[in-house]
Amino acid sequence: MTHSLNDYDLFVFDFDGTIMDTEKFHYKAWINILQSQVDNTIFFDYSEYIKHFHTIDVSNKKKYLLIKYDIQNYDVLYELKQKEYNKLINENEVSLVKGFENIINFINENNKKFVIVTNTSIKNINFFSAKYQIITKNVDRIYTKENFIRKKPHPECYLKILNDYPNHRIIGFEDSLYGFHCLYQVDKIKPVYIYHDDYYYNEYIIKTYNNIIISTDYNLDNINIQLNLQKDIDKYHIHQNKCIKKKFFENSFIESIIDNNISQLMLNKSNIENIIYQVSIILKSLKKENSIYLSGMGKSGYICKKSASTWQSLSLKCSYIDLPNLPHGDFGIFREHDVMILISNSGNTDEIVYILKYLKENKDKFKITTISIVANKYSNMELYSDYTYVLNNIKEADVINMTPSTSSLIFMSILDGIAINMRNDISKDEFKLYHPSGALGQRV
Repeated sequence: MTHSLNDYDLFVFDFDGTIMDTEKFHYKAWINILQSQVDNTIFFDYSEYIKHFHTIDVSNKKKYLLIKYDIQNYDVLYELKQKEYNKLINENEVSLVKGFENIINFINENNKKFVIVTNTSIKNINFFSAKYQIITKNVDRIYTKENFIRKKPHPECYLKILNDYPNHRIIGFEDSLYGFHCLYQVDKIKPVYIYHDDYYYNEYIIKTYNNIIISTDYNLDNINIQLNLQKDIDKYHIHQNKCIKKKFFENSFIESIIDNNISQLMLNKSNIENIIYQVSIILKSLKKENSIYLSGMGKSGYICKKSASTWQSLSLKCSYIDLPNLPHGDFGIFREHDVMILISNSGNTDEIVYILKYLKENKDKFKITTISIVANKYSNMELYSDYTYVLNNIKEADVINMTPSTSSLIFMSILDGIAINMRNDISKDEFKLYHPSGALGQRV
């Protein structure tokens, strides 16, 4: 039995470079903006553009522009580039990728389904489909950047397709390194690489990714020949390369976790420095008999427990305080001029707001200083705190942007940073006095 395109019932297409021949307009838009906004002598050819802007590491283009041209406002320039790109495609004739009509006709004639999955916007899709109705006339679904948390090369988009189309035999088409890498990571989707003669990474893709289909101009006969040749090794390919694909997927996802932590720390760098500096000034004015209390609810509470231990090892009079027990008699622990530092990502945690409101209403009795550190400029905690420090909104590292992870890292960095800054005069001998045991005690 032969193996061919007829064996698949769902066809998945990228958009730029796979359906529409747009990539050189993206390149031209970058050159125009860099020359008009940075330096009119800036120029690099199309091959160099692909080399640095199409890598699996999505931060590489920023690094390239920073290192070569000292460009530090990438995000601003990117927005200008998008506007320039829109201008170019409005002013110029943009064609379909050669042969795309052939495969769409095949899909329609054989009652197959097809979907589009792309990093571009739905606005761009609508713009081109107004000119070329074949793009969306019978499309089953369109997935654009508005539908995902993580763009390609992260495989989230293709995993969503597997979820939305269970029990389908799926074949996917990509033309770029980062897009094809994204596709290749997902088992159960047959990867087809759309080959363009002038693409910098052609040789790398062909050598790196095993048992793939390579297509020029959507030559259906050629694709069928390759599929048929692979029919005897498909089972081998699935089993032998499962660990490779799993490694690609895991490495990509793990890398995205680390990248997210780093980027969010850097986005809040100035805020973190400011908080450490200002809170240190407040705490240095305390008398020796005064205490510092750290607290939060849920995961934030565990962060405060850990940090309070770090503060104590630096000889700072600091303790973790359990918020739910405060209204049940533990308010009695406070002494005049004590300080309580509270952390909350939302800044609206009910239990914390209640505590702060009660303390403010009874300020003449408790006379303690409250400091809130939040990541929401519209928080309720700010209404009742003596001092409130606001971080930029923090994007968590998980796929649903909800698991306290990156925010935990940032809050711990702040609390530990305050303690370390407070005790920038500590000596090894003093540290050993408080920490005589364990590997740290032995080191000093």
